[in-house]
Amino acid sequence: MAFDTSDTLNRSDLSDELLPGTSLFHGQYRIVRYINSGGFGITYLAKDSLDREVVIKECFSSTFCRRTETRVRARSLSTRDHMRRIVKSFLNEARSLASLKHPNIVGVHQVFEDNDTAYMAMDYIRGHDLLEIVDEKKATLTPDQIVTIAGKLVSAIGYIHGRGLLHCDISPDNIFVTPEGEPILIDFGAARRSAAGEARKFSGLSVVKDGYSPHELYAGGGNSGPWSDIYSLAASLYHAISGTAPENCQSRLSAKAEKRPDPCRPLAGRVAGYPVGFLESIDRAMAVIPAARFQRAEEWQRVLPQPEPKDRKVVLLRRLVPMGAAGEGPARAVIPEARPAPLPVRPRRTFLRGNEADISGLRRVSGFVGAWLVDSATGHVLAAEQEEGLHDHEATMAAAIGLGRAHLRAMELVDDSVEDILVTLGHSVLLIRPLAQSPKAFLCVTMDAETANPGLARVQLRRIAQTIRL
Repeated sequence: MAFDTSDTLNRSDLSDELLPGTSLFHGQYRIVRYINSGGFGITYLAKDSLDREVVIKECFSSTFCRRTETRVRARSLSTRDHMRRIVKSFLNEARSLASLKHPNIVGVHQVFEDNDTAYMAMDYIRGHDLLEIVDEKKATLTPDQIVTIAGKLVSAIGYIHGRGLLHCDISPDNIFVTPEGEPILIDFGAARRSAAGEARKFSGLSVVKDGYSPHELYAGGGNSGPWSDIYSLAASLYHAISGTAPENCQSRLSAKAEKRPDPCRPLAGRVAGYPVGFLESIDRAMAVIPAARFQRAEEWQRVLPQPEPKDRKVVLLRRLVPMGAAGEGPARAVIPEARPAPLPVRPRRTFLRGNEADISGLRRVSGFVGAWLVDSATGHVLAAEQEEGLHDHEATMAAAIGLGRAHLRAMELVDDSVEDILVTLGHSVLLIRPLAQSPKAFLCVTMDAETANPGLARVQLRRIAQTIRL
């Protein structure tokens, strides 16, 4: 998998991986250390040209490849063509991932070729995969947490399917959970494109995992579709809830054909602590016959328990009304272009009720100082979050907003697009992200440079940005 789940390992007994300090892509990335490897790739912790931590996944299959210094070669003439197909498949996977922008899907920064193979640079996030959490007791997941994780992952696969893709390799080891409890779906190495009701494999890497793959993925030309990912996700959740992997779907199908009891016991009626209907929905999603499952993720989402709204103090931002303008109605707070006049102290949390602009989730980023949702054209503050007891918070806010607007104007001059901008300002780190769905607005978060984790902050900022509707 593509994330760090352990402390630094001593890899002196292996020779396939790149050595620390190796430069990639004309010096844009530098390998820090090996993380792990799988059947078709090796992953590393690296730093980019801005000294930010990223994960680099390298296309490398030890079965078909060997390394000569940094370059990757086929092991023999007989494996050369197969190696080329693997590299092509890897690039397909990377490009598929790069096109997906969802808070619960791993983000890809860049796809490139070097050393006669292919690479992709991805978000670096600490945590553990679901298999480690359950089997190795890395953490304890409560029923409420599992219900929340399920809702987010069903949303993620619905997003994937809506873009004509199938994952086809969902399993507990491909579901990563951050320390904050956010599930991240990773590893699209077996992905397929789906169009007009027919699924066409495009990666060339067939993956079947007993216990998690539905029976239609075992046979070439099987009738795979969104219902196949639905089965695999349900089977992964089954493992998290019951503590054991479900029975192989082929065995279940044989039992059904022979009119024997299903060897996979349903969850409903034997596990306590879950909302009414939740376990029943997993049992249905794991039906052996595809037609008996949910056919689309949206169908499953509709029967899942909806999260309870959190109680929070809501205060609408108002613009200061100067003397003699008492007839003016309330408006959004305005930050002047330069040397802002002192503004009144704002409450700790504020957001606009009607516009779904709740940015309080940004308070979870390391080193949090303040966060603001801003109209880039006018400087209006649409929502704000800031640490209690912060000195000179108005100056900090004005500086952050001014920098954000200036950078976005600079990007417009060169007619370029940007996902986010990282600025170091004295003892502070500022992260700015334009809203894709509302180009005239942007989010910015200020962090203390000593404790900030820009990589994790990027993920949280992207996640919050995607929830905002203006």
